[in-house]
Amino acid sequence: MPWWQVQDLMITGAAIVAVLIPVTAFTLRFAIKPFLKDMAEIKAARRGELGATADAQDHRLARIENQLDGLESSVRQLTEVIQFDRQLKSGPSKE
Repeated sequence: MPWWQVQDLMITGAAIVAVLIPVTAFTLRFAIKPFLKDMAEIKAARRGELGATADAQDHRLARIENQLDGLESSVRQLTEVIQFDRQLKSGPSKE
């Protein structure tokens, strides 16, 4: 292969590389970067949903605990009323 053909081949290769590098850079900048940014936002939203779910569960657990406390106080009051009613039905105590 004569030297001028090698030289022409090298010039052609350099021209192709000179064009492909900017094309690749623009492709990464305008196509892949927004895609990766959207994927990061989706992951962040999922993490946020998990946090919101945990907050909702904590709120629900607190509400259930309050209801349980209310039920326990109601049972205590009913027990006192039943004891008082038994004392009334039994008549005066003999002391």
